[in-house]
Amino acid sequence: MSAREIARADINEQERTLEIEWDDGHLSIYPLKLLRSECPCASCRTIREEGRNNPFRVIGPNERPPNFDLEDVEPVGRYGMRIHWGDGHAAGIYTFDYLREICPCEACRAARQGDQAPFVHGIYIPP
Repeated sequence: MSAREIARADINEQERTLEIEWDDGHLSIYPLKLLRSECPCASCRTIREEGRNNPFRVIGPNERPPNFDLEDVEPVGRYGMRIHWGDGHAAGIYTFDYLREICPCEACRAARQGDQAPFVHGIYIPP
C-alpha cells in the first residue's frame, strides 16, 4: 500500500487540470501538460534524460509531439493510476507517491528546492 492516499480527485476540463486532494488535506492541481511531460514510463524518462544531456538531439521521424488531451484514467491497485492520453500513450503508472513528489504548488516546489539529495522516486541514488 502506498504511503499516500487520495481523498478526492477531479478533472477540471475547463482549466485542463487534474485536482487531487490528499488524505492529509493537501491540494495538488496538476496541469495536464505537466503530467504528460512528466510521464514516468521508461521511454518518456529516457527521452527526458537524452534532452537534458543533449539539448540539440534530433527528433526522429517517428516521434510526434505529445498530446495533452486526457482520454481516460484508470486505477492501478491502491497505489497509483494510469493515464490514457489522446495520442494513445498509456504506458506510465503515476504512483501516488510520484504524483505528490511532482506537486506543482508553491510550498512543494520550495521544499524540493532545498532538497539537493539525489533521490529518484524516493530511492537514494549515490553520486
